[in-house]
Amino acid sequence: MAADAEAVREQLGRILSSTLIRNSKRFPGFLRFTVEHALSSAEPLKERTIGHEVFARDPAYDTAQDPVVRMTAAEVRKRLVQYYERPEHSGEIVITYQPGSYVPDFYQPAAQGHTDSPPPPASASPNLSAAPRARTWPAAIAAVVIASAVLGAWLIAGQQPAGPRVDALTRFWTPVLASSSAPLLCIGDAGLFVNQAVEPSTAAVGDMTIQEFLRSDSVRYTDAATLSLVAGELRARGKPFRIRRPSATALKDLRDGPVVLIGGFNNPWTRKLSEDWRFTLAPDAAGAYVRDREHPDDRRWRPEDAGRFIKNLRHTYGLITRVKDAATGQVVLTLSGLVHGTRAAGECVVDATCLQAAERIGVSDLGRQNVQIVVEAAVMGEDSGAPRVIAVNAW
Repeated sequence: MAADAEAVREQLGRILSSTLIRNSKRFPGFLRFTVEHALSSAEPLKERTIGHEVFARDPAYDTAQDPVVRMTAAEVRKRLVQYYERPEHSGEIVITYQPGSYVPDFYQPAAQGHTDSPPPPASASPNLSAAPRARTWPAAIAAVVIASAVLGAWLIAGQQPAGPRVDALTRFWTPVLASSSAPLLCIGDAGLFVNQAVEPSTAAVGDMTIQEFLRSDSVRYTDAATLSLVAGELRARGKPFRIRRPSATALKDLRDGPVVLIGGFNNPWTRKLSEDWRFTLAPDAAGAYVRDREHPDDRRWRPEDAGRFIKNLRHTYGLITRVKDAATGQVVLTLSGLVHGTRAAGECVVDATCLQAAERIGVSDLGRQNVQIVVEAAVMGEDSGAPRVIAVNAW
């Protein structure tokens, strides 16, 4: 029915506006296309079709070599689970994807207070309130069991307290949120690159000409995307924050409260505070890499740079560091990386699954220990895939 399809579209709009989805370049397009397809067609949806229609791949592209659709679908499934885990969404229409399928299912949760049999999932039709169809007794029993489980899960979710969940995501952010001071988000300078020995500037903006200010008033896209992810997480947790650039940040500002440093080579404060850390970004004659102080000759964490063309880049690396800094006496979180690696680091710190992986590898107390996390991500043109934890150092 048209009304039901409209309700699904309204729910899609709510999901697209959430911080879990809207900060990605890939997730919104995937969701819009697959939901609209399910609302207008009962035909299955192929991976290659999505790659061509949503991600502008050639119609005959090799899906085995370019897994953009599979990676996006897996990440969207995780983000939808996180979205519906929040109690404020417990009464909304559920949009979900079964593993291996790109066609979404739509569920209408039963209103609390009603014990009638809730409607089954609409796997092939957007009609969420269709009359019961004839089915065999075994099928009917199975449907009731599944529907009851779905209803029970939603009732339990609706009874959960509105406070933050004590999961890996909450444990990771607790040291940053514990301070009564608003965190300072310091985003890197777009004009700085590898090997530029630049100290944080103390020049006042008022001393610049208008043209100088306009030339300096820019940030890199990957840093801006990371800033958006961090700001969205803090806002969702009710924590105010301030945003500054390195040139407007002095040491006394870093002593006022928690600090999030975004950018590596292009953020002088990251470079200054990371000198004693085990994992750091470092350059050599062949290019930049993630350096492990315990294995200084190892260059395995270096992006492929054959020909130095971005089209040849297949993997990138990001570095997350959260420490109680001795120099400032405050918690410092740095998100840095190589090419798209800063964004990969940013995506990990807002993803409970990624942080859980870090706990499994080598963190006994994510909420109390200093920690460094190295992540790897596939690169697809101007974007990076889901981050994967490959190394952890905690102390």
